Amino acid sequence: MTEVDWSKPLTPELEALMKLKYEDENPTAGAEAYKMDGNHEFKKKKYDIAIDNYTEGIKLRCPDKLLNAVLYTNRAAAQFHRGNYGTSLHDCIFARKFKSDHMKAILRGATCCLKLKRYDEASRWCDTENENEEFLQMKYKAESLKKSLERDKRKEEAAERKERIEEEKLLAVIQSKGVQLASMKTNKNTRLHPSLLTNLETQNPSGAKVHVTSDGSLNWPVLFMYPEHTMTDYVEAFNEQHTFEEHLKVMFSDGFEHPQWDTDRKYTTDKLLVYFEDRDNEVMYKVNPKSTLLNVLQHKRHFVHGGTPCYVVTVDGSNYQKVFKERHKIINT
Repeated sequence: MTEVDWSKPLTPELEALMKLKYEDENPTAGAEAYKMDGNHEFKKKKYDIAIDNYTEGIKLRCPDKLLNAVLYTNRAAAQFHRGNYGTSLHDCIFARKFKSDHMKAILRGATCCLKLKRYDEASRWCDTENENEEFLQMKYKAESLKKSLERDKRKEEAAERKERIEEEKLLAVIQSKGVQLASMKTNKNTRLHPSLLTNLETQNPSGAKVHVTSDGSLNWPVLFMYPEHTMTDYVEAFNEQHTFEEHLKVMFSDGFEHPQWDTDRKYTTDKLLVYFEDRDNEVMYKVNPKSTLLNVLQHKRHFVHGGTPCYVVTVDGSNYQKVFKERHKIINT
């Protein structure tokens, strides 16, 4: 005999036979038939079809309370195997409305609560007059998991508090040096607000952030932009006491590997011009290469965006530099 493929539409003949099977004046018999078919599909792990059968049985509203409890409990099991723990729990609740001490409904409901990390509820599900060993084990597991979750939460909160304290100390150091973060236009007497910490978050994939060194100075992640070639260089730790000239020599001196994109080798340290942008006033400030990073960061119109100071580099006397000067208002620092 060929097995029916329930995932496909039924033939008219088979559909008529199915109607005869379930069209019984006795709703209990019909619900029982749906339950048996659902169990058959459940064993084959065809949970969607099993759910449909249990649902049809429930719709018949038969007067047999135990059968209704079984239908809801079995549907809960099928939903559970599909990963629908909330829906499964809902069916367990309904099953107990028909039979409050239905053991399978109680165990399934408690298990759903564990999956949903609702450990207090799981423990309450096991509070029955039945001193069943499975109930006791489930209750013990729920209470153990609850303690573990609370312990992990305390550790996480402690770690967050420690991190917040360290970040607030860092902000205080930055402020004490006269460095301004974007959206942090304050004076030394202004109280720091935790929301300012977001201004230290860098978007660079390396995750480099400004940090205090052992001697109390700051190392900043710095971005150099070369708009003529739409290229960038990222320095993960530019110490505030180092000059721009020191870093540019490392990047463009003959003793080091030259960038491949500078095919004309125009970018030499004696010809490089460095600027930072005042976004509010749309002004470019020219930086003295012999200045330290801290000197530049302390400029009254310099604001750090995204936790990373950014500088534009061009070549003096180049065609692009002429265009650059025409497009921007430039002020010497």
